[in-house]
Order: sequence, then structure tokens, then C-alpha cells
Amino acid sequence: MKMATLPYLLGITAAALISVCVWKLLGAPVNIVDAPAGKVHCISYTPYRGGESPFDHSFRAEPANIDADLAQLSKVSDCVRLYSVDLGLDAAVPLAAKHHMQVLLGIWIGYNEAYNQRQLAKAIEVAKANPQTVRAIIVGNEVLLRGEQTPEDLLRYIDEVKKATGLPVTYADVTHFWLNAPPALANAVDFITIHILPYWEDKPTSAKRGVAYLDQVRAEVAEHFPGKRIFIGETGFPSAGRDREAAVPSIISQARYLREFAAYADTHDLDYNLIEAYDQPWKRAQEGTVGGAWGIFTADRQPKFPWTGPVSAHPHWHMETGIAFAFSITILTIMAFRGGKPEPLGGIGAGVGAGFVGSALLLQIEHSMIAWRTPLEGAVEILLLMQSLAVIFFVLPEITRKKAGIAPLSIADTLNWLRRPTSQGRGMALYLGLTQLAATFGSLVVSLGFCFDGRYRDFPLAAFALPALSFALLSFNRGDQKRAYPDRREEVMFSMLFIVSTAIIAYNEGPLNKEALMWCVINLIFVLPWTGQIKAAIRGLITKSEAVAST
Repeated sequence: MKMATLPYLLGITAAALISVCVWKLLGAPVNIVDAPAGKVHCISYTPYRGGESPFDHSFRAEPANIDADLAQLSKVSDCVRLYSVDLGLDAAVPLAAKHHMQVLLGIWIGYNEAYNQRQLAKAIEVAKANPQTVRAIIVGNEVLLRGEQTPEDLLRYIDEVKKATGLPVTYADVTHFWLNAPPALANAVDFITIHILPYWEDKPTSAKRGVAYLDQVRAEVAEHFPGKRIFIGETGFPSAGRDREAAVPSIISQARYLREFAAYADTHDLDYNLIEAYDQPWKRAQEGTVGGAWGIFTADRQPKFPWTGPVSAHPHWHMETGIAFAFSITILTIMAFRGGKPEPLGGIGAGVGAGFVGSALLLQIEHSMIAWRTPLEGAVEILLLMQSLAVIFFVLPEITRKKAGIAPLSIADTLNWLRRPTSQGRGMALYLGLTQLAATFGSLVVSLGFCFDGRYRDFPLAAFALPALSFALLSFNRGDQKRAYPDRREEVMFSMLFIVSTAIIAYNEGPLNKEALMWCVINLIFVLPWTGQIKAAIRGLITKSEAVAST
């Protein structure tokens, strides 16, 4: 098809404006309270890079890597907190001394007594060899929370370490377990170490309210343990991942919380440790994307935000604008050659749509780069990208046609083709049907996951908003939502699953989770093309009910 020059040029102009507006808005700098001058008190450190993990018992941290990390961290803090002394981490203590840093030496306590004894022996050995470097020893991290030991067992371990080293000793856990611990545990430690993570609290708290929440919790603990020094052993905020009610992970949220907390701690003379130094991708296996996004440095050792001045979630938004615009031109070209010949006004509309789709595609790719950790995750992200490309190549051009575009095959016909692929039924209707089935089925799988086990799952908004909106627009272009096609029970079943899962997600996540609400809207948009079938099914049920009642 010959491309109309004027509508195409108008479309390019519209796409350029949309791309600039979207990314300038996303990259707009936000003014945040500056952190006080100087270094943060202490920061959690684990040496794992790339695919390295503490679950790999053959792993040994390279001293050269630890040395390079501590050289970088010494510029932002004079202290690091370690969580164990195995897998080569014991080398971090003398290396910390080299960089004039102190260490909160952690002893990892689990359910295995033999492993615990090895940890205790090694930690005592390291502490005795470096008494000027080891600031205190943390015997166990959230052991009571995990239910792997009893308070009585912890008391035994704490007493052994105190007698062997003579150094200050503590135990670290969330506030709930400290408030319910026996008094003997509080008496045994030199100071109380509590973890306060507004994002992970039972009632998630936003970054804006995070410091106020921490102040409230700290006051409660101080009242419960009068005269006992309170140390904040972990606090921080993630830079990426799924929302939890009003707690929204982002670079802005992380910078806001950490900078405001540093200012608060400075004015209240509060001692603390931040979690954590570097993003740890291995944590995503247990906690999803958010688990690997707590570092103030990325996994490749780049700072995420400045500690003074404005902060941008997309500091390179000019470059991202260019990439999104390039995507938009490609999309617009596909629409121009494969779709209908538009009038000038239609060209502007197509350009606006291409601008938004190009930006959504870039956001999807950026999320994939964060979420891609294992080969399975990589395969899923590639399939989602292929799904978006299929929508761009097959669905968007059909929307631009003046006359009603081709309708997707029904779910039943598409499934029949998948069972017995033949040349019969090939063509645009089949491609549209396959794309629609993949998108709706994928969205349903994700939604059902949220219903039954949603704590660590991301909301893939960019990946599914495009097919949902595109098929809805194609349906409205054809008027399908007003037609009751016969034998479309599968569409009705899919619609009911969408509606039920949407209700469950909205209930589970609550009205404060904007990300969850947006996902619910996407689910309902998927249903729009099938409203005619839903109405027909409801009318059929009413008719049958009346027939039964009349008999």
C-alpha cells in the first residue's frame, strides 16, 4: 500500500511530541531533603555479584572483589555489617581495617546445630584476631522470625560469644519478636538491634511516611526496654518491584526515605545500619524483583542517586526519549504500510498512539532487564516481548482501517487450530486469534498468581496494557462488543475468570495500591470485546430460569 505522505509526517510529529512529554514527565527531577554532610553510620554488605549466591556452598568470595567493594564503601561509610563468616566473608574483617572501617560481625544462626557451631567458632576466631575492627557481634539474624531456634538457644549462643570475646554482643530481629521475647534475652545483649523496613511491615508504609513510622516504632521499643540502647540494625527502601498498598518502590522513594532518615538520625543522635550496599540479584529467587533492589549501589557498583540535590527516576530521559521515538517511527511505519490509508486527522491519531506504544515498549524492555535473572525468567520476558511485537505488527494496523478490520478467530477455533495446525484457517484472523489468546491467557495466569500467592509478584502493566487496549479498540472499531456471536462459551468463561480474579486482587491489595488497581483495569479492558457474549449468556440464563419457574 502506498503511504500517504502528509498523514505520515503529521503522525511523526505527534509521536515525537508524545515521546518527549512522556519521558520528560518520567524523568522530572524531584526535590528531596538533603542528607547531612558526612558518611552514613553503617551499611549491610554482602559480596555476591551476578549469579553468585550464598545458597551455592561451593562459592568463595574473592578477596580482591571484597577489597574493591570496601574501597568504594569507605567513601560513604566507616562501618559495614556482615551477616556471616563463611564462604570467604571472614576476609572482609582485616580488609575493612585496611580501609579504616569497623565491622558489625554477624554470625548466621540457622536450624543446623553443626553449622551453627562452625559459625560461632569462626566468628570468635576472627573477632579475637581483629578486636579493634569488630565494633560488635550480632549473634543471629531474624532467627526467631524464621522459627529456626528458640530464645533459650539464642541465650546459649550469646553467652558463649560474650565469654569468648569480651566484645559487645546483640541479636537482630524485627520489632514484633523483640517485643514478645523473654526478658532474659534483652538482659543478655549489650544493646537491642531492631529491623524497621516500612515497605515490608504488616501495614506497608510509603516512603513519605516512612520516617514518621520508624520514629513511632522506635519509641515503642524504647518504652518497652527502658534504659537499653536501641540500634536500628536494618532500615531502607527498595528502588524497584511491586507496590504494597501505598509503599511504592522507585529510585525517588528510595532516595526520599534514606535521605530523610539520615537527617532524622542526625538530629535524634540515633545509631543505625542501612540495608544495603549493593543490589543482590540472588534475593529475587525468594522475594521477587523487589528483593534484589535494596542497594544504594546497583549490582554493577553504580550509585543509584545523589545524597543532595534533586533526584530523577530517569536521569537519562533524553536518551530514552530518542529510543522511544525510534520505536514510535517504526510502529507508525508498520501501521502506514499494513493498515488503512488515513486522513490527516487520522495520521495525528496514529502518531499519538505510536508515541505511547513506543514508550510502553521501552518501559517493558527496561523492566525485563531488571526481572531477567534466570533462563526461565529470560524465556518469559522474551515471550512477552514477542507478544507485544505481534500486537504491533498484526493488531495496530487493523485498527487504522476505515472499514471494520478483520476479526480474531474465536478462542474455540484458535484452540482447534493449535490442536491440528492446517493450512485452512491461516491468515490475519488466525494471527489475531493466536495473539489474543496468548495475551488473555497470559494475563489470566498472572492474575490467578496474584489471587493465591501475590506477595512477591510484579504487576507487568506495560506488557499487557498494549494487547488489552489494542483488542478493545479493534473490537469497538468493528462493533463486536454489541454482537452476540453464537458458540462463544470460551469467551464467557475467560470473562468470568477475569472478573472474579479482578475482584479478588482488588480485595487483597486494597484501594491504596494504584499499581494493583491499574492491573484490575487492564483485566476489565480484556473483557470489553466479549461484552456481547456476556450479555447473551446472561439473557440465556434468565430465559432458562423463567422456563424452569413456569414449569
